[in-house]
Amino acid sequence: MGKNKKNKNKEWREWRKKMEEKGSIPKTNQSGNDEEESKGKGTSPPEAGVSSGPSVLGPVPSSSSGQNQQQRRPNPLPSNINSLSFDDKVEKLSQLLCDPSQLEGLELMFTRSGLRVSTDLVEEVLKKSYKAGAAVQTFFQWAAPQLGNKHSPYAWNLLVDILGNNRMFDAMWEAVKSMKGEGILSRHTFASVFTCYAMAEKANEAIMTFEVMEHYGAPQDVAAFNCLLCALCRYRLTSKAQDFARKMIDRFPPDADTYAILLEGWEKEGDVAKAKKTFGEMVVRIGWDPRNTAAYNAFLGTLCKGGQVDEGLKFLHVMRSRNCHPDKSFYSTAIHALSLQNKAEEAAMVFDTMLRCGYVPSTTTYNSMISAYCYAGKTEDAYRLLDGMVWNGAFPDSVTYNTIFHALVKAFKAEEAASIFREMTRNEFDPDSDNISMALMQKDLDLATMVGRSMSRKGVFPDILCMTVFVNKLCENNKRGDAKKYVEDMLAKGNKVSDEILKKVKISFQSEKKDPDERSSKKRKDHH
Repeated sequence: MGKNKKNKNKEWREWRKKMEEKGSIPKTNQSGNDEEESKGKGTSPPEAGVSSGPSVLGPVPSSSSGQNQQQRRPNPLPSNINSLSFDDKVEKLSQLLCDPSQLEGLELMFTRSGLRVSTDLVEEVLKKSYKAGAAVQTFFQWAAPQLGNKHSPYAWNLLVDILGNNRMFDAMWEAVKSMKGEGILSRHTFASVFTCYAMAEKANEAIMTFEVMEHYGAPQDVAAFNCLLCALCRYRLTSKAQDFARKMIDRFPPDADTYAILLEGWEKEGDVAKAKKTFGEMVVRIGWDPRNTAAYNAFLGTLCKGGQVDEGLKFLHVMRSRNCHPDKSFYSTAIHALSLQNKAEEAAMVFDTMLRCGYVPSTTTYNSMISAYCYAGKTEDAYRLLDGMVWNGAFPDSVTYNTIFHALVKAFKAEEAASIFREMTRNEFDPDSDNISMALMQKDLDLATMVGRSMSRKGVFPDILCMTVFVNKLCENNKRGDAKKYVEDMLAKGNKVSDEILKKVKISFQSEKKDPDERSSKKRKDHH
């Protein structure tokens, strides 16, 4: 029996050694005691213990072979690193930490370079090295003696956040224990832990972290409670957040922030039914609070994005009668949703309400309103908004012009379309590919030629079908020179040209091959 156990332990050590060499698992501690090292490897919060400093983060990944290899290759840190500017030094160190191939022998690199660090330097390097969990851990430990083994609370919080972001949860908790030992744990630290677990979809571990906060000397208050809910909701774990909130309702009665957080979670997940239920519960428990703007925004936004704009507007009327108002973000969301549903009148009503409330629409909101007008054939109203938006500090962009241009071309308003085209190109905006194709295929040859020439100069061409129609139209209207130039531009830009198009402009190509004097003579004849 004992022999079998010995053999199994031997097999285990051999397997572990292979995995360590591959980098699949961390290196064992110096004593090689696998059984002791394996304790506490789960991701759940450990019992609160007190550690004495940075060394508790575990052994730095290194080996004699790694050190020998480092001695053979040049040090990536320049010998004059201490004479570099602060920013350059931060850049060099963060690049090194984020390079996985440099992980082995990092301590030796730092030592050989003679690198001197400060609290500010450590903090800035950590901020720029979020993806380098193991390397950051090594740098943090190596730098500690130069700082009297006293990293700043901000640096510790950054370390906790980085380790958690890289799912190094055991090392993260060792850092938390060290912070407890130094008396620098804060709500911010636990907020990072909540977020890291939520990001990894480990809702239960995030909740367990909240439950052990007091063992670490951190206040388990309503602010920390809402912080936990916020982390869960941000990463689409709203059901878990709401279940826990109900479980803790006697100890932490939900306040306005609690409901706002939950409603923002339902908005992110697009769950209209649960948003309605939560909103109703909020009104019953805490009533109508004019200060709870975030909750109203989230609830109305959920309705609008969920296709229930009409119901959202009804709720808006009820809220306003209670002196409760959403802010600018809701109005923008509602106008966009109504525009997508081609409800120009309703969108205009919300737009006017937004202006009366003193909110200034953004360019995106103007574009939604202009789109609604254009789809409804109300181009005059669209022009009115285009002319007025600059007075509100919102400037037309490519979407603005393309929306109006599309509506005018579609309505066969060639003269107006040409006018808006000139304005948009003067402001360095181009029509999109669909609008170019639509314009080139219009009956109005002047508009088509204007667009074709402008886009040809920029090397922008439509699809083969549209191009064929356009060239045919030019040839049929005795504009072979324009047709030839257009095809030449296409070929020069490496575009394919169909046989049909080449056939149409064959005469033009043949004339190009004639003697220059003969060609000049023909031009004079054509002129006369």
